[in-house]
Amino acid sequence: MSSQIIRAQKKQPPEPPCLISLLPDEIVVDIVARVPRCYYPTLSQVSRRFRSLVASPELYARRSFFGCTEQCLYVAISKDQTSDIHWFTLCRKPNGQQFSGTASDHRLVHIPSLPPMPIQGSYVGIGSNIFVMGGFCNWKITPSVSLIDCLTHTAQTLPDMPKAVAISVTELIDRKIYVIGGSDTLSPLKSPSRSMMVYDTDTEMWELRTRPDWEAGKRWFSSVVIGGKIYMRTYYNSFVYDPIEDSCVRDEVLHSKEWSSSCVIDDVLYYYDVRGNCLRAYDPKQRSWGVVKGFEGLLPEACKWSKTVSCTGGKLVLFLQKTEETEIWCAEIAVERREGGEIWGKVEWCSVVLGGNFHIMDCVAVEL
Repeated sequence: MSSQIIRAQKKQPPEPPCLISLLPDEIVVDIVARVPRCYYPTLSQVSRRFRSLVASPELYARRSFFGCTEQCLYVAISKDQTSDIHWFTLCRKPNGQQFSGTASDHRLVHIPSLPPMPIQGSYVGIGSNIFVMGGFCNWKITPSVSLIDCLTHTAQTLPDMPKAVAISVTELIDRKIYVIGGSDTLSPLKSPSRSMMVYDTDTEMWELRTRPDWEAGKRWFSSVVIGGKIYMRTYYNSFVYDPIEDSCVRDEVLHSKEWSSSCVIDDVLYYYDVRGNCLRAYDPKQRSWGVVKGFEGLLPEACKWSKTVSCTGGKLVLFLQKTEETEIWCAEIAVERREGGEIWGKVEWCSVVLGGNFHIMDCVAVEL
């Protein structure tokens, strides 16, 4: 009997090869380009061919051609707000599968191939790239500029800024990066720099300008771009800078709230007020503040800091950390304006995405 079983086993036909592996490369690229990126880590484990494919520029070019690009969040994290920056990305398990060791299907995943970067630098996302400018490196102000390629998770150096600064107002308008003020001393609590630097991402050239005396010597806490203008806040005032007219005016209504770590959706500024445990919204057209309604009690309370970043589809992602805990929470919130002008929000999901005593310095959205 045993010999018959052995002969039967020997007669079994070999397992047929995977059909997709028999297709021409261009056909495989077209197929994989239509697959959501959350499946790419699994595909990369199939074979060397797929591992190379999911990191190839050709694949992402086809994704762009088919309109299959997705917005991905990259998060700059420091362990204690004084150590170097390490980069994480917000990942989702396909089909709601759970990550081991957590009840959530979302988590922040460290990107080990990216080198540590200066603390208190500035970050701007353009397409699939992130520009990292200035900051403190070994407790020295640096003018260095790095470009992170989020397709390959590699970094390269670019020409230095004309002036070394940290903690600047840094925003993107018409493919030009504006770096305003910032600390040019070893004191991160002050902002004595009177400079304004503009980087043209098309010509890859820097321009150094002298800015007017907007709160010289004060630290900038937050900035956003609305309608081609830069909205920025210090402890004492909030300003609106128009780069076309090269004018800067004070906005007292905007400054009536301690807004920081903000984002913009449909020309409305949003920030999470950790003291009031609410999401606030500022409409610059109406010049008025409001509170987003509809999700009271659905987010963690008693938090010590928050960060927001806007996403496609009228949504924002909110990061929070409770005062007595070390875990970082994350929530995705869809916002909409209803009849009467009220803004309502819906929590799509909310969960712990990272354990440990870490601090999120900034969040950047890129297209992949």
